[in-house]
Amino acid sequence: MSTVYTLRLNDKGQEVKRLQETLSIGADGKFGPKTQKAVRDYQQQNGLSADGIVGPQTLKHMGNEVLHGLDVSAWNGKNIDWEETAKANIKFCWVKVTEGVTHVNRGYEDKFKGARDAGLIVGGYHFGRPDHNRYDNPLTDAEKEAHHFLKHLKKVGAHSGDLLPVLDVEAGMKTDDQYNVDWTLKWLDVVEEELGVKSVIYTAKWAWGLYLYKANKNDLEKLTEYPVWYARYKRKKHLVGPEDKLRGWKEWDVWQYTGHGSCPGLKGRCDLNWMAGAQLNKLRIP
Repeated sequence: MSTVYTLRLNDKGQEVKRLQETLSIGADGKFGPKTQKAVRDYQQQNGLSADGIVGPQTLKHMGNEVLHGLDVSAWNGKNIDWEETAKANIKFCWVKVTEGVTHVNRGYEDKFKGARDAGLIVGGYHFGRPDHNRYDNPLTDAEKEAHHFLKHLKKVGAHSGDLLPVLDVEAGMKTDDQYNVDWTLKWLDVVEEELGVKSVIYTAKWAWGLYLYKANKNDLEKLTEYPVWYARYKRKKHLVGPEDKLRGWKEWDVWQYTGHGSCPGLKGRCDLNWMAGAQLNKLRIP
């Protein structure tokens, strides 16, 4: 895993804006010559390499570190060497727990234990299936899926310091965005009532456009009050955020930048993510 998150001249986005705020300069989210000079000045004053490029060392010194993470499921096999993964600077991992009302992801308990033992921050996710439409009332179906997830999450625990639970929103009724949003909000409500915390929504531009965006505006606003883990795969070598403007949300909390990455300790391809480090406490169970 050789990809390193850096900010440099001509970059744009929320992390550039966060950098500018840290430097107490005009925060327009555009890394221009003024920002580059402020970065060099900061680096010189703090004994860092004054190259005007904001890499892991400078980001960490500023308290703006962007963290590397994984998400895993049965597709990643059962023999993950979590110690090797931790040595590769992976800080967090979401593990798939359930899908629909019956599926339990094979080996999730072992993955939780292995990741925790290696010092990773861990959480569980559920793949929602509102597209199954088992009942006329989407709320009944969402409740059943939420309780299925909670039942199995309880086996590994949702401890203080763990990552917030996640609802994977990549499926839905293609002709009824309102149904999908009502379903999603109900699932989120049930889990929040049980655990006392908001969940994270995992989604992507294509899923937003296919299943959600035609719903009632007020309901969409409720949805975007939840933290977002946004999947948008990099097509360019150097990017500091999804290439396209986020749909619905103003900022990403977690960015899944590839589904074809590699990481020590895992065989084959895997999903890789960056978390805006300043968001970490917001994304953990108190």
